Amino acid sequence: MKKTFIFLSLISSVYFYSQDFSSINKILEKIEAKGKKMKDATNYDLKGKKFVLVEDFEDHGERHILEFNIDGSLTMIELIDDKSTGKSFSNIFTGDYIRKKNAISVRANFLEGKQIAIPLVYNLYLMNANDVWYLKDINNSKRWIENNNLIKKKK
Repeated sequence: MKKTFIFLSLISSVYFYSQDFSSINKILEKIEAKGKKMKDATNYDLKGKKFVLVEDFEDHGERHILEFNIDGSLTMIELIDDKSTGKSFSNIFTGDYIRKKNAISVRANFLEGKQIAIPLVYNLYLMNANDVWYLKDINNSKRWIENNNLIKKKK
């Protein structure tokens, strides 16, 4: 009797878990379908490109400029504008990056030529919307817009 009960419970649990797996597969298929709509950026060259992130806070404003150099390194300039005093401060970070298709991992481990203990690390995803290239931070969804798209061309 015990063996029959265990066997039936095992069969019923497999049946109910298989229903959960089918719903998970449906969700994964939807995610893959959305992923296929994203533009593949393997042919987009980052070397020589600049991306800008602008943030505004109550007491200060921040502008971050991320430049991918031709030699494979990167430079990140952080400009901080203090609203109460009107003064501006800047930090210049240098480092390197790794790119795999649309995913880019950025590590800035030097502050004005001196190595820092905890480097700045960003995990970014290269995206395109309406022919505007931008980097989306995976951790906090902030967007770094390509500098060429910020400059309005005069006709």
